[in-house]
Amino acid sequence: MDKVTSRASIRETRELLQRAEAFSGQSINRVDEIAGRFELFLLKGYDITLAADVTAEHVEAFVKARHGSGEPSVATMHVRRSSLRMLFRLARTKLGLEGDPTLDVVLPPRSTAAARPLTDDEVELGRSYAQHNLEATRGPAAWALSEATLTTTELPYVTVDDLDLDGPNGPRVWIKESRKREERWGLLDDWGATQLERRAKALKGTKHLIYKGNGSEESRQASCCIAIKDVMIRAGLDAEPDLRPSSLVAWAGVKIHDETDSIEEVARRLGIRSLDTAARFINYSWNK
Repeated sequence: MDKVTSRASIRETRELLQRAEAFSGQSINRVDEIAGRFELFLLKGYDITLAADVTAEHVEAFVKARHGSGEPSVATMHVRRSSLRMLFRLARTKLGLEGDPTLDVVLPPRSTAAARPLTDDEVELGRSYAQHNLEATRGPAAWALSEATLTTTELPYVTVDDLDLDGPNGPRVWIKESRKREERWGLLDDWGATQLERRAKALKGTKHLIYKGNGSEESRQASCCIAIKDVMIRAGLDAEPDLRPSSLVAWAGVKIHDETDSIEEVARRLGIRSLDTAARFINYSWNK
């Protein structure tokens, strides 16, 4: 078995990608397009076909390779690296590959903001790494709730009773009012609903989904920050200074703005009381 898995090729990993359930169809197509170019890059430039022969130097050369008539933007480099990270994640979990050459490739931050929203690719990557084994339920549940706009100050207080996974309005979670946010419904997609259903079934002796203790507000928030941060570390999303646990909630805010073109709707669905605060939170400029 070890000899077979250690000889896994980039092409075999790409074939697995087409059947991966952790990623959306759109992400699969985007990752496979980049993976296909990476496969050709390795073959023509280095005569490499096996995933085990790929080093961080090969990944960095591809990620920073010129395209068209100029140097790649920082955003393009991040998309390339995230896509290859998804690819090598599959090679490790399904084909027995050891290590991940993408983890040693450091890129400049995508923004100068203290915290920026995650991108769609980074969120998909986080989902994949949240489910690092079949028994893990807390990390995936915390990630799903943050996608549904819960901040780390709100995560400690959400319970099984707040879930509405089978209602006529689609799966959702009730978010209680906090010191900085208004009460509201947080919407879940199928992936998020599945993770919260798994978490609810796994709980013993408590209804609280993420935090079970009786600590101070600061310790509750710190514990929930760690739940999100652990996923980000496993996914390699902790290296850039502009990525923080709040970046996941900010991503949800960007999605809402993309769908509605309304900062008012962003503020309402994130429970933010000020339009200016909502705009800053998702890095939106009123001058656009």
